[in-house]
Amino acid sequence: MKIYTSYFSNGAKLAKAGIMMIGIALYPPKWFTGLSNKYVSPSWDILHNSKSEEDYVQRFNSEILAHRDPKAFLSAIEKMANGKDVALCCFEKPDDFCHRHLVAKWLNEKLGIQVEEFGISKNPVYSEQSLF
Repeated sequence: MKIYTSYFSNGAKLAKAGIMMIGIALYPPKWFTGLSNKYVSPSWDILHNSKSEEDYVQRFNSEILAHRDPKAFLSAIEKMANGKDVALCCFEKPDDFCHRHLVAKWLNEKLGIQVEEFGISKNPVYSEQSLF
């Protein structure tokens, strides 16, 4: 099982790639009928009352991730995935700040799991354009 991160609006591309969406948002969109796991969702207070991105990161790490077992989270995701690759989804686009990137970093640091944003190439391919 490969774990990615992504956002809810990327659902069609994820489905086409055979990747199962698992929501990790505190409030998934009403139209989302897939599975959710709120074990690593931000609290209402963190989501609405963080003073800055830095404050959000500090609070999310100390108030949420510090009290979670990464092995238990991985086990739950594996059961939900039933052998499929998964994308942990929230709302923000890939270049925007989102707690899913903090979760990806946490999984890497605690379990050595590489979690990448779906559809974002680490090694971009450049093509030389012709002027004529």
